[in-house]
Amino acid sequence: MRIPMVLLLGAAFFVGCSNPSEVEKPQQTVIVVGYLAPGTDTQLTLRQTLPPERYYDGLEDTLLNAEVWISTQGETFALSPSGDDPGLFVLAHETMPIVEGQTYELLIEQEGRQVRAETTVPFKSVVTEVNTHLGDGETIVYNQLFGDSFGNVVHPGEFFWDKSENAAGYVVIIEAVDVRSLPPGPTAPLTGDLDRLIELRAELQGQVSADSLSVLDDEIETLRTFFAENLALVDNTGEPIRWLRDREQVEWEEIEGKEKWSEGKKWRERLEELFFASKIDYWIPADTTRSDFWWLGVRFEGEYRVRLQAADLNYFDYFTTSFNGQSGSDGDKGPVFHVEGGAGVFGSYVEDSFRVLAYRDDRVGVEGSGIGEVVVEVVADD
Repeated sequence: MRIPMVLLLGAAFFVGCSNPSEVEKPQQTVIVVGYLAPGTDTQLTLRQTLPPERYYDGLEDTLLNAEVWISTQGETFALSPSGDDPGLFVLAHETMPIVEGQTYELLIEQEGRQVRAETTVPFKSVVTEVNTHLGDGETIVYNQLFGDSFGNVVHPGEFFWDKSENAAGYVVIIEAVDVRSLPPGPTAPLTGDLDRLIELRAELQGQVSADSLSVLDDEIETLRTFFAENLALVDNTGEPIRWLRDREQVEWEEIEGKEKWSEGKKWRERLEELFFASKIDYWIPADTTRSDFWWLGVRFEGEYRVRLQAADLNYFDYFTTSFNGQSGSDGDKGPVFHVEGGAGVFGSYVEDSFRVLAYRDDRVGVEGSGIGEVVVEVVADD
């Protein structure tokens, strides 16, 4: 799971500047983001906070010339820089398997600075039971009348799991499998680029050669294709994906007809809608082994994946004290990092998951009648 880099950079910037009135130049803080999970390659992203004179140049300063090691069970493994993504260091899981209950120690060295952290991988929590509010364990009902029911709507279901012996807590992620979306942070500026290219082409029409205009046309078409491929509500077969709620379906369709909006603004609106509607995540304390489904987490037709992550202390503390966890404590004391000599998160988790299929039925009915239902069929996850 990727944590928003803007949050980490902002938080660590203030960690490095203990007194804003001081004149001396604060030392840049190394930021590490990495999560270990069984069966997956190890990936760590390294950044550092920006020096004051470069604060407005951008929000990231990639840490390139670092040496990164992870030690476990008396062995030490060196991570290699990725050639495709600056600041990303990788290690294949065949070289260093991630094992439940095992402790992994991280050491980063860069220009005299050292960053250390360690994580103990939790034991897996297995989903043991999935119930739905109709009692059949496979079907939940959604009716358009639910939109007027406010807090009186019954949750569509619940699920249970075995307790992990050493997890600090649990993170639940519910995501629409077929809905494609992109993170707004790095993507939204591209919608502005599209608008500027379109405006530039209109200004140069009749003033430059056809070849020059053709170059602009190619750049414009590249961006349009990129947005269409990643922000269109269609599944892998090209069939349209509908919102479950009438009002959201109408609002989505109305975007195209906004005459006063630029093309880039329309894509920007779709970007925000899909990113925040396609996935939700929340945390569960370690002494709880059940969770409800919520209608809030089911917004589209199609397949949903429900992921249960048994999280170690580093991951859970960061998640519950950052903006991601929506706990509020981030505004009081800041995120909890558990990283010595730097900031960020070096954590671990073990995941179990199951899948459901949601379909929209437009017939009108009332809750519990079996009419106008959204059929959700439980599908075993691979």
